[in-house]
Amino acid sequence: MITGTPGTGKTTLARKLARELDADYLSLGKYITKHHLFSLDEKRRTRIVNIPRTSGRIRKFTQPNTRALIVDTHHPELIVPNKLTTIVFILRCQPVILIRRLRRKKWSQDKIRENVMAEILDSCYIAAKSYYADGKLVQLDTSHSTVKHTVETAKRILSGKKVPVLDVNWLSGLEVDERLAKYLGC
Repeated sequence: MITGTPGTGKTTLARKLARELDADYLSLGKYITKHHLFSLDEKRRTRIVNIPRTSGRIRKFTQPNTRALIVDTHHPELIVPNKLTTIVFILRCQPVILIRRLRRKKWSQDKIRENVMAEILDSCYIAAKSYYADGKLVQLDTSHSTVKHTVETAKRILSGKKVPVLDVNWLSGLEVDERLAKYLGC
């Protein structure tokens, strides 16, 4: 499972990792859209995933003894069963860099602000931690890392090799980063 705030590199990493591992790839967002497993929040102009319906449909992809599956999502909790998940990579990105990435995608200021706050407050990490066992969670900082380096790190971890444990705390950086505080209206 590869999760993280939008703009952290989930799709890029998931596709490349699936190719290199000869695994299947599933974009949960695209699957949800294709099968209309959501409702719309008109005010925020976003989709709200129907977790029970989505989880029920996804279980067929995650049966034991099937080909390895790399799932790309920022909705990991309650959808893919803990017992069928080997590892959850939580991609992280420094907030100022994330702002630049989301601006390049031409996102609205409100959507950028919402997602940067989610990254600062560890939303994806906390959601994953609330559902998956601690030993399955690995944070990877994509702020300055190339895709190739991130893929190689993920492959080392999947093969059982030890890598330095990353403990992200963007919130503590708000005090010293006046640009970010100003952008967020702090």
